[in-house]
Amino acid sequence: MSRAIELVHTDAEAVIGDRIGSLSALRDQHLFISGGTGFLGTWLLELIKVLNEKHDFGVKVTVFSRSARAFANRLPHLGLEKWASFQEGDIRYISELPRDVRYVIHAAALTDRRLFASQPGAVAETNGLGTLRLLRASHLLEDLKKIVILSSGLVYGTQPWDRERIDENFVGPLRCDDVNSVYAESKRFAEIIAQCAISESKLPVVTLRPFAFVGPYQSLQLPWAVTDFIRDSLNGGPIRIMGDGTTVRSIMYAADFAFWVLVALANGRPRETYNVGSPEPIDLGSLAQLITQHFTPVPEIHTGLGQTGHDRNRLVPSVNRAKNELGLEVTFSLSDAIQRTIAWNQYSQSL
Repeated sequence: MSRAIELVHTDAEAVIGDRIGSLSALRDQHLFISGGTGFLGTWLLELIKVLNEKHDFGVKVTVFSRSARAFANRLPHLGLEKWASFQEGDIRYISELPRDVRYVIHAAALTDRRLFASQPGAVAETNGLGTLRLLRASHLLEDLKKIVILSSGLVYGTQPWDRERIDENFVGPLRCDDVNSVYAESKRFAEIIAQCAISESKLPVVTLRPFAFVGPYQSLQLPWAVTDFIRDSLNGGPIRIMGDGTTVRSIMYAADFAFWVLVALANGRPRETYNVGSPEPIDLGSLAQLITQHFTPVPEIHTGLGQTGHDRNRLVPSVNRAKNELGLEVTFSLSDAIQRTIAWNQYSQSL
């Protein structure tokens, strides 16, 4: 076993820890995961592997993805598991699920913001129509227990600078006449489709609104601040920051992300919405410093780049509902998350 895979296994075991009871509803169940070969899907499989091997959960998983076969070949320690089966297809055309599926996680979406400008129609169609198709297919199941829909923290629109955190009741402005809003609007549309399914068919839907994350299996080619900073540091720097570095985000480790999703699947209240993310804010300048301290020599940090008048903004969730209703807490600090993500990338490069 490679050091990179060992690190992931260790973290998957650690995040479950003594909280195994919170997942007991999933014992001997068949789960369907759309988009199951992406960043979140891979971590869900890592945690289910621990549940099955260490705790004899007997969970069976069907993974639906556009790249299912490639995934099984790339990660054989997951792709060859007897409890996992892989179906390749486009979520926009899905019509049925395996008949014995009881729990569904809908994570299939186009999330790469480079596509928001180059292929906005595909983003809108995949995220919106894909949700509609999956809900219709789920409605045909005879004993469906729960559906978890992955939305996005971006549906809130602009967070006021003086508001430290936003809860699930916050509504901010979004411009529907701006193609740059296509991802957030497509996720808003997916949520209203889910509400229609709840109203018309009484489907047991739980909506999750994820914020920002970091961890193994996350592509460093994605144009997010944390991935940009880690990639640039691995390449020797410098780190380049748009604006003055005062924009504020929060970042959760991937193992926590996957655990929260599974707990919401097991225990989330149908018709309820939960934020998923770290409640601890960090500005981009501090994030860059936190990352560069793991390298020798320390990469330079350049700020004030990009267009003149680059506006600062913040996006930080309140997770009190997830904490109070589901007993969820963050296991890995941001410092640990950064250190472990860097180590995993270094291990992977050495293979």
